[in-house]
Amino acid sequence: MKSFFLFTMAISTLLSKGEESAMLNFVNGDRLNGSLVKMGGDHIFWKSPLLQNESKFFLQQVQDISLPFFDAPQQNVDHVAHIRFNPDLRQQNENLPGDIIQGQLVAVNADNIILNTWFAGQLTINRNMVKDLEIFDVATPIYSGPSKQDDWKIIPESSWEWERNRYIRRSEGMISKTFATIPERYCLSFVCEWKNDLNIKLQFAASDVEEDTQNGYTMNFNSGTTYLQKRSRDQQGSGLIGDYTRYPALRSKEKSVFRLFVDTSSGLIAFFSDADLVQQWNDTNKPYLSGKSIQISQPNGNTTPLTISRIVLSEWDGILPEQENSLHLNAINNPDPEKDEQRIHLRNGDILLGKVHKIENSEISLTTRFNEIKLPVSRIKKLALAPNEYDERLLQNGDIRAWFHEGDYVTFRLEEITADGKIKGYSQHFGTATFDPRAFSRLECNIYPVPGKK
Repeated sequence: MKSFFLFTMAISTLLSKGEESAMLNFVNGDRLNGSLVKMGGDHIFWKSPLLQNESKFFLQQVQDISLPFFDAPQQNVDHVAHIRFNPDLRQQNENLPGDIIQGQLVAVNADNIILNTWFAGQLTINRNMVKDLEIFDVATPIYSGPSKQDDWKIIPESSWEWERNRYIRRSEGMISKTFATIPERYCLSFVCEWKNDLNIKLQFAASDVEEDTQNGYTMNFNSGTTYLQKRSRDQQGSGLIGDYTRYPALRSKEKSVFRLFVDTSSGLIAFFSDADLVQQWNDTNKPYLSGKSIQISQPNGNTTPLTISRIVLSEWDGILPEQENSLHLNAINNPDPEKDEQRIHLRNGDILLGKVHKIENSEISLTTRFNEIKLPVSRIKKLALAPNEYDERLLQNGDIRAWFHEGDYVTFRLEEITADGKIKGYSQHFGTATFDPRAFSRLECNIYPVPGKK
């Protein structure tokens, strides 16, 4: 109970400074915007412009409180380290994803990983609790949003609704944006949420939607099948590119980060769902299209709910990411690591077996079976850090689950709310840390089941 009171104080402090309000989400699906006033006993006190007076609700009726969207500040960095912790016993038993935290890799030694973050400063992470880390290149976004309703053009105006930095499809229509400039090679990423069956149409490298004769590529994803079409004004090379491909993995999901990679100099196009390659195409008929308009819609007649958010357009170096679903380790060429060795995946697809000594000054020092080498951190794709003896995280009273806007979460015991509204907590993963609450989309308490209570 104390933990819930503390973190709701943080929400109130944050909301007093922002333009948007929080959302109180009930277990029956109802929602009420406004701000938290206080919490006492088994009740939560909520103030909303929709209610005449401050209202009281039973805590057991509340699912969670979502926080206003905040776009992370731009940072002058060349990589992002994605650290995945070994799941605790409950996460293993209930098949839950483990905690994940991201930042810039400062150093790695025998005991710790030092990570620099914008939301909690420098964190010293217990290496014996880390499963692996993945390193991503960072390109300064050309566009990141949506941050306001008219970021993208809605055609017709009533077909999509803008709500809390998301576009939600309500009827047949599209969202469209024509950029002033687009690089020769670029990556478009966005978070897509749907119900039941995914049906989506993505038009890119296209001319403006309001032009009389439009050209561009259209990628369709219908009920687990993807295909790509090209439409050119002069009809040269128009038609289907490549074959139809089945990708049934999304049938078990209702949310994914989609990434589209486009090289307008070579005709290479690739579509990813999370870490997996869905399909890759090669346009062999010049001219390759390079329009500056992107449109997202659904096939005509489809009524499946669809939500689009976290849209990012950035320059791409032309090298596709290594795919989790296409990584095949040959037993001869890629033997299992020996004691004290880690398998190191490089960005170009090569794999090394070696012992990591340290990472400092943006370089990784390691010993392979043949020699000692140093590599730039930016060349590393994935690094397994499984220890010989694993320290398991203990479940503690007062633990809360803090969800990042990107969809990952960290678990820690809430200890204090600072005078400026920061959240201070403790975790065996990283010790005591103070978080900027703007990093989170929502906070949950009572995250562990009560024995004997369903």
